[in-house]
Amino acid sequence: MTTEEIEDSIMFVSYLMLVMAGANIIWGMFLYPWGIIGFIFAAINIVAFFIVKSAHDHYQGRNYEKARSEMKLVTVLGFLFALIIPGIYGYKVYRTLDNIVERKYLVKSNYNKEIYAPPQFPRNKE
Repeated sequence: MTTEEIEDSIMFVSYLMLVMAGANIIWGMFLYPWGIIGFIFAAINIVAFFIVKSAHDHYQGRNYEKARSEMKLVTVLGFLFALIIPGIYGYKVYRTLDNIVERKYLVKSNYNKEIYAPPQFPRNKE
C-alpha cells in the first residue's frame, strides 16, 4: 500500500465508524427496550471515530507505532460493535502499519560507523 492508500483507508475506517454509529442510533430508536444497546454501540462507535482520527494524526506525523497501537484498539472495537466491515478495514490498516514498524527496526539507524581493516596475522617465515 502506498502512503495515500493508507491515509485513505484510515479515513474510510473513520467514516465507517460514523455510519455504523448512525445505524446503531436508528435501530436503537425503533427497538425501544433493546434500544439502549444500540445507543451504547453508537457511543462506542463515536469514541472509535475519535481514536481513528487520532491515529490518522499520528500517521501524518510519522509516529507509526502510536498509530498502529490505536488502530489495534479500533480493529477490536470495529469487530465487536460495528459489524465486520470496519473491523476488516481496521485490521488491514493495522497490518500495514505493523509491517512499516517492523521494517523500521530492520533498517540500521547509524550508517556512519567507522570501518576498520581486518587484523593482519603474522606468517611464519621458515
